[in-house]
Amino acid sequence: MSRSEEDKPCILVAAGGTGGHIFPALSVVEVLTERYPPLRPVWLGSSHRMESRLIPARGIEFIGLRQTELRRKPTVGNVLYNLRSIWFLLLSVIRSIGIVRRLKPRLVLSTGGFAAGAAGIAAWLTRTPLVIIEPNAYPGLTNRWLGRHATLVFTAYPQARKYFPEDRTYTVGAPTRKDISRIDRDEARRMLGLHEDEILVLATGGSQGASTINRVLPGAMRIVYEKLPAVLLRTVHQCGYGKSGAVEVDAELLSDDRYQVLEFIEDMPRYMAAADAIISRAGASTLSEIACLGVPAILIPYSHSAENHQVKNARAWESAGAAYCIEESDLDAPSLAEKLIALLADPGRRRTMGDAARSFGDPSAAEKIADHLRSYLEA
Repeated sequence: MSRSEEDKPCILVAAGGTGGHIFPALSVVEVLTERYPPLRPVWLGSSHRMESRLIPARGIEFIGLRQTELRRKPTVGNVLYNLRSIWFLLLSVIRSIGIVRRLKPRLVLSTGGFAAGAAGIAAWLTRTPLVIIEPNAYPGLTNRWLGRHATLVFTAYPQARKYFPEDRTYTVGAPTRKDISRIDRDEARRMLGLHEDEILVLATGGSQGASTINRVLPGAMRIVYEKLPAVLLRTVHQCGYGKSGAVEVDAELLSDDRYQVLEFIEDMPRYMAAADAIISRAGASTLSEIACLGVPAILIPYSHSAENHQVKNARAWESAGAAYCIEESDLDAPSLAEKLIALLADPGRRRTMGDAARSFGDPSAAEKIADHLRSYLEA
């Protein structure tokens, strides 16, 4: 690295493990680097998780540490695994302290998760300003602990405020990629070849797919097509890499393109903008994008998410009238079809739910966070 690069003001970003931790941080970094061109972001994450590929591909300096999560189920195997995780954490803390002392960042920006713990502890021990972004309705263990020592905390949900110091916590919404809010719905529908009165149902379990959605959705849509024969309806189902063979769809629906199975959608934001209803998991990153676009949703939260945070996210949306929530233990084709029919047969309900979804999103959330950080970056 050149001397000029080392002399640039630096922020250390600690985030990884899942898109729900990575993409909110990326959104804020995007705004900060636009506002302060000399700013040098350095990303600290796990050496073996998705951030190790995603962040360098975006031209951001990446430092990988060997870090693994803690497993909560009390089994002998998990106890041994957790002992190894604690050892990795101790090594990561020691290395993170050295990184913070060497880089002298203006601040450490963390979105939580096990990949952020070591950097957060290092910030606290070195008295470096620690800024936390909590994108979920129920904060994870790392953020709940680090929040007590944070300089500033930004939450996406009002429910999360009670876990953090009142005088240092702001609810701003979940930071979202700029390209999401800039997509025009009518243009997106034209590009996908949708008719004016055609209803698009978009189903996704993420790039890896969701086996429960893959298993249940074809049967649910069969019921929907039978119950709503007069509705011009198209289903697009992202099933995950290598999993299309496990999605059993009626040949008739496949033959006339009423049901399309795609392993991965490159331009997911455009499909989301064009959709009339979305079926998805309830991770923070996905929900922030749905909220910015104002699309009604049926949420099927991942039952093994850390501390069940996806269920808490989905229930918060359902309580606000922004989505239906079906937990995996209750999911079958008839129950999913019932919710879909209620949504698809009633345009007024879709509009109302879409408006409620927007209350969870704020396209300017990253800008608001950047406003609060000005004093640290302009010094």
